Amino acid sequence: MPSLPEGRGDPVIRNGTALVVDDDVVSRMLIEHMLGLQGLDVVAADSVDAALAQLEDASIEIVICDLQMPERSGLDLLEALGDDRPAFVLLTGTSERAGIDDDRADGVDAFLTKPVSTTDLAEAVASLLDPPSSAIADAA
Repeated sequence: MPSLPEGRGDPVIRNGTALVVDDDVVSRMLIEHMLGLQGLDVVAADSVDAALAQLEDASIEIVICDLQMPERSGLDLLEALGDDRPAFVLLTGTSERAGIDDDRADGVDAFLTKPVSTTDLAEAVASLLDPPSSAIADAA
């Protein structure tokens, strides 16, 4: 399994739970592993309906969700969550990104293209869950 690259800053997230939503078991397990390397607790779902059930049962800080799934899409999950939702990362294929309706994708916090690298995932998660260092200094 991949490990985090050295010299890219501190990729470890101190606290938090991520929800990985992907109907492809291999992709889902790989992303779960990469998030675990960052110190996150990870729960997983293979569909939008399963994800909604997980979100009722757990405190989730970030959702990493595939765009294309058999019954409902990642954008359907985003819409179901509404405005009061965790950070939301949408996984797409290269050709899928161009076809996404901008209005439907308005609440997406980050887009990642499959296959996702450990570095890209770590940087996206850190940017959404870690406060900027200036915010930490302002709070002191």
